[in-house]
Amino acid sequence: MIFTTSMKAAVSRSASLLLIATLSLGTSVASAEDKGVDVMISPAGTGPYLAWATIQTYAKDHHDWLRPKAVEAPGFVYNVRFAATNPDIWQTTMFGSGEVVEWAAINGKPPFFKKPLDAVKDFRVIGTMSQTSNLFVATDKALQSPEDFVGKRIATGLLSQNEWGMHQRLILDGMGVTDKAKSYSPLGPNANVEALLDGRADVGTVVLHSALGFKNNLEAGPFKTLESSGREWHYVSIPEQAIQKYIDDTGAPFMVRKIAANTMSNQPNDVTTVGNNLLLSAHKSFPEDMAYEFTKLWVKMGPTVAKYNAVGGIWDPETIANMARNQPERIHPGAMRAYKELGLVE
Repeated sequence: MIFTTSMKAAVSRSASLLLIATLSLGTSVASAEDKGVDVMISPAGTGPYLAWATIQTYAKDHHDWLRPKAVEAPGFVYNVRFAATNPDIWQTTMFGSGEVVEWAAINGKPPFFKKPLDAVKDFRVIGTMSQTSNLFVATDKALQSPEDFVGKRIATGLLSQNEWGMHQRLILDGMGVTDKAKSYSPLGPNANVEALLDGRADVGTVVLHSALGFKNNLEAGPFKTLESSGREWHYVSIPEQAIQKYIDDTGAPFMVRKIAANTMSNQPNDVTTVGNNLLLSAHKSFPEDMAYEFTKLWVKMGPTVAKYNAVGGIWDPETIANMARNQPERIHPGAMRAYKELGLVE
């Protein structure tokens, strides 16, 4: 085929227009590209991990470009240590944390943190995942207080897990019980209850996750293990004065958790124990716009998560924004902007 001059000019014009269109399209596509953020949480199969995996799966239906990714980790003690010592993740990663574990890291509380981690002072809260209650359980009716654990075999979750291992160890250390126990074995969330039920331990531990004011409550898997065992078992209250003494002596941000009878399975009486705000945190250098978009997505997707995972049942807006209302100085500015825009904070 022979091109005439006019045809060549037309092709040239078309090529120029195509190039402009392509460049424009490329710019448009680039601005709409998915942006990921890692959410370092807990072991695969745990409630928090599965909840964030659900958000990972369905985020595309609720946001044009933000793509959270659930990242498995040994526990929140590990998360805080890893985040504090790896600045290369500060602008790309959020992580499961908690009030008490961040306090312990800043103050260097052994055996969890051998020395203070100053970088933790620069952590900022994105939101509250739950309010927790850390509970001792026993099958021996004679064990009615941690003071009765002297000479007994105590089993807990891993020491890399703040709610399952750290909190129990701290309070027992504070009461002077740990060194007087026959043994102290941080076996893991499920393994500690199994040890209790098969006679290898005298004391175990479970964790209750709750929305603000116990409005909704989530019993972790080991509760079901206890219930299905057919054995008699009970919760062991920690005396309120012992908890308050530890708080006064150390400054630990524990909450005294007073759980009304029948809030939990197999709970005919009121129970008093320790707990804290379970947090999602990030370094202060985490991008403000990403924190803003992420927080809005989290609040929006609570009901969606609830369809597939029980954790969603405690992810109501008031619970997620709890720290923003009560400790605004600790909140990431991007998250705070979202809470104000959503009307959750004045």
